[in-house]
Amino acid sequence: MIYTSDYPDVYLPEVGIFEYHFPQNPKFDPDAKAFIDGIDGRSITRREVEHEALCMATGLRKLGLKRRDVACMYGLNSLEWVRAAYGCMAAGLTVSPANYAYSPKELAHQINDSGAQIIFLAPDLVSKFNEARPLLKRAFPDSRVVLLATPENQPVVKRYRIVTDLYGAPGKPERFSGEQVHETTWLCYSSGTTGLPKGVMTTHHNFTSQMQALKVSYQQLTPKDAMLAFVPLSHTYGSTMVLQQPFSMGCPVVLLPKFEEKAALECIEKYKITHGLIVPPIVIVLLHSELVPKYDLRSLKTLMCAAAPLGDDLTKEFESRFPNCVVTQGYGLTETTPIITCLTGDEVEGKSGWVGRLLPTYEARLIDVDGNDVNGIGERGELWVRGPSVMKGYHNNPEATAKTFNDDWFMTGDVLVRSADGWYKVVDRVKELIKYKGFQVPPAELEALLYTHPQIKDAAVVGLYDKSQATELPTAYVIVTDEVDKSDSGRAAFNKDIQMWVAARAARHKRLGGGVYIVDELPKSPSGKLLRRFLRDKGQAERDAGNVQMQAKL
Repeated sequence: MIYTSDYPDVYLPEVGIFEYHFPQNPKFDPDAKAFIDGIDGRSITRREVEHEALCMATGLRKLGLKRRDVACMYGLNSLEWVRAAYGCMAAGLTVSPANYAYSPKELAHQINDSGAQIIFLAPDLVSKFNEARPLLKRAFPDSRVVLLATPENQPVVKRYRIVTDLYGAPGKPERFSGEQVHETTWLCYSSGTTGLPKGVMTTHHNFTSQMQALKVSYQQLTPKDAMLAFVPLSHTYGSTMVLQQPFSMGCPVVLLPKFEEKAALECIEKYKITHGLIVPPIVIVLLHSELVPKYDLRSLKTLMCAAAPLGDDLTKEFESRFPNCVVTQGYGLTETTPIITCLTGDEVEGKSGWVGRLLPTYEARLIDVDGNDVNGIGERGELWVRGPSVMKGYHNNPEATAKTFNDDWFMTGDVLVRSADGWYKVVDRVKELIKYKGFQVPPAELEALLYTHPQIKDAAVVGLYDKSQATELPTAYVIVTDEVDKSDSGRAAFNKDIQMWVAARAARHKRLGGGVYIVDELPKSPSGKLLRRFLRDKGQAERDAGNVQMQAKL
């Protein structure tokens, strides 16, 4: 049973992503604002985005960088991040954005695996990068370290150049046509259920196909709208839905480096924001915010929630407090660039909790545990998809690529149901990834880290859902050595010590916010395979029953 989209077919151009955004005959006013800094009010127009990108392309070529070389981006959302990204696209470089919260070790892995030859980083991350340098497989000359800074906030010690220092005379953009559109242009890193994060090879055609599909199925933004964006540009959600999709519709974007309640509310009022992107924990914050009544938020019409499921109850509570605004949902993965299903504000009534209909260009199947197609309405099955927005594969990892595809079908690992009229809802997942506030946390990676602690003999990490934060929390169950004090006070002290120990070695979203629990044994199969699902179900039941003590907040 192969499901197709009920949207009309869309035209799929065979051009590079930069040419797609800047055609010979512009569709929108070149002097309209494209990106606005929500903190200081600086802005860049569409004309400036193009002009500065072409100037940067010249500078990158003078540094010896060439088409298909990889540029790492490491920083929070900023106009400089945008400038650097479009400049790299104009030069035909592959952009590999790194999570701002990465530790030096995690950053080094991405630089080494991607083969990055230049890095753009925020000034406050220079120390982390310097710590990562000894772990890099190749020397990284200072000339290829560029700060995401303006002349006004450039550090006093000017060891590294800033973005505008790269500008030369405007050059010509690299062109991609025919088979060239299937070359990699973006390399986000996605955590699998095992091992270290893998580079997802997103092509020009993946991006342009996604843009075309969204034009008929996503909230129809116009130049009269304004979008608020604090989701990370380093995440595929931000790379597509902030950096590119609104630009393709002529809609200005107000950027915030991250979500801060007061700053977000001020921006909504000041810039008359009509649309925004959120993740479920932000819904919780706004629901309980004491600041909301102090601001005029009537311009806000729609919020798109993605990266993790949002429950029906939360959606209804939110919309009762914000009667002018509706919450829509979408579903997708890094590997699908990213949106597979979504719905608009006009369609949301009566569909709370559903993630929408299949986007045009996609075909889908639902597969049961025995590998057979699910044919019944409302029956659960793993979603398999294929289409022009599905990634080319994992970078330098043919084995992982082969395990993710069945023939030409990408196996999402998520379990969905489909209604009779073609609406989808996410109900579970085959994979054991933990989704913490939109970030993917691979349990095996945290388990491998815990194994290195001298007092831990065995470990299992699962995600337990916390209703107060509307997210899963990484939670560890460990078997410890005899020297560990197993009294109540000893367990509490051990929990705090291990949380701090992990926090010093992993990114913030990988911290053990659900706690660390000492157990006598872990559920395993006769072959020795860890049965995380049994542990997760038991832990969730205990948490829901209120038998879990509050964990120390770090």
